[in-house]
Amino acid sequence: MAFLDPPDAQARRTRYWIAAAAVLATTSVITLFLIEHRYGYSKPDLKIIYAQSWKADRTREDAIADAKATREAREAKLAEAKAYIATLSGKAKADAQKQLDDYVAGGGFSKDLPYVAAQPSVVGIVRVPAEPPPPEPPIE
Repeated sequence: MAFLDPPDAQARRTRYWIAAAAVLATTSVITLFLIEHRYGYSKPDLKIIYAQSWKADRTREDAIADAKATREAREAKLAEAKAYIATLSGKAKADAQKQLDDYVAGGGFSKDLPYVAAQPSVVGIVRVPAEPPPPEPPIE
């Protein structure tokens, strides 16, 4: 049972190892804080995914009408871009056409216009009265 009562030299040596480990741990934590402060923490880029919510009584015809409205909106935006490119000339026209082709190939219109409702599903909460309210009677 000598391990319960170690000699003074061994106890001192154990204390030195414990002190060295404590200093090393403290130094490493402080160093990491300083490195983080200097260079900053780069958070990962978040990818936000939006989900469309529909009424519970949505019919297939409503879904088809929404898909048609979305397609028409995308085609209108594409036609607007093509009409603008048609007004250009020379190198500017070629550059603009290349930029549009890259945008379309990358799914740009699908990202910009992911969904267009055929009919708005939300009724306005604030309604303007047809006539102004009657004046309040004076306080006596």
